[in-house]
Amino acid sequence: DTFQHAARQLDVPFEKCVVLEDAHSGVQAGAAGGFGLVVGVNRGAGAEALKASGADVVVDDLQELLP
Repeated sequence: DTFQHAARQLDVPFEKCVVLEDAHSGVQAGAAGGFGLVVGVNRGAGAEALKASGADVVVDDLQELLP
């Protein structure tokens, strides 16, 4: 609900939003909320576990997302 509330406040459709999360529950919420991209940030949760929770992409460091 928090992610969806933020998207509504910004007047951006969910499918055009990106969720960045390091917790399984946050990744699950992003995946269930219909967001365009869910990025799991592996800070010890485990890449495979974050993917299993619904992450589209998993990184160990946000700098990996930079070109």
